[in-house]
Amino acid sequence: MAEQQDVDGGVTWLVLRRLDDTEVDDVTDLVRRVTDTDGIVPLSEHVILHLRHGGDSDVRHVLARDGARLVGYAHLDVTDPVAGPSAEVAVDPAYRRRGVGQGLVQTVLAQSPDGRLRLWSHGEESGAEPLATSLGFRRSRTLYQMRRSLHAALPDPVWPDGVGLRSFLPGLDDEEWVELNRRAFVNLPDQGSWTIDDLHLRMREPWFDAEGFLVAVAHEDVGDRMVGFHWTKVHGADAHHHGHVHEHHHDEGSAHEHSHDDRHHGHEPIGEVYVVGVDPSMHGRGLGRALTLAGLQHLRTRGLPDAMLYVDAENVTAISLYESLGFTHWDTDVEFSS
Repeated sequence: MAEQQDVDGGVTWLVLRRLDDTEVDDVTDLVRRVTDTDGIVPLSEHVILHLRHGGDSDVRHVLARDGARLVGYAHLDVTDPVAGPSAEVAVDPAYRRRGVGQGLVQTVLAQSPDGRLRLWSHGEESGAEPLATSLGFRRSRTLYQMRRSLHAALPDPVWPDGVGLRSFLPGLDDEEWVELNRRAFVNLPDQGSWTIDDLHLRMREPWFDAEGFLVAVAHEDVGDRMVGFHWTKVHGADAHHHGHVHEHHHDEGSAHEHSHDDRHHGHEPIGEVYVVGVDPSMHGRGLGRALTLAGLQHLRTRGLPDAMLYVDAENVTAISLYESLGFTHWDTDVEFSS
């Protein structure tokens, strides 16, 4: 634990490895204030899961307080030795342009074991870019949020021969799904390395709905084999929840979407294309497109007006697919690197 007093602003900086329940509540309240002002949650699903469930042990939480009031929070994850440490920051709207954001970033940078830092900004209008560039960061990755109306026409999915669709069966499909996820995302370790525990962690989330976790199976002589999936979410307002793992998309439609905790979203419920994965043996047969359409149809049956997803701005193949399904660019998340 490290502590630093900002004499000029009267802000106390505290670096912790774990937060107690009161501190988690304080961060949750801060996130709510930021979301109410900005219209977007400042922290990703990855960070929210850390807050609620303890998360990885090698994490730094930076708390900025003015007296008892939490006015800033930063989460530093140092568990990726390849890409380097990553951080996300939330600043109380009433304390912006007062050095709190700069102090948070400088603190997490000082805490980085190797001096590197990736800083995520959720929403292009968040004001993070001037702060990041002023501290010497460069834009290193861009994610598009895309949306489409679910009131508009949706084509029926066309399934490859011998492939059917059903919902995920908790307790029965778990191990087979983890293995399929590993194959589908062999080139995306953030997603492909998920374990049974990672799956179960999300299954315990309030937003989890097995009916919206769609599984494609190939009917073979030896029995059904799981060959793809579309994991949907419903989040926002009074719906169950929403989601720092980021999107990857193969030509055939395998994707991991980047999301935020939505219990504090100030909008009507919206559906999300959370993860679409396809077994490599099924690439080139239109399964990814069919799964995406099936998931959108499921979200529409829930009475939702719109659907959203995240996609890497450089992944023109995925963007083209989504545009062909009626999605358009809505907002942008940006990663800055030191």
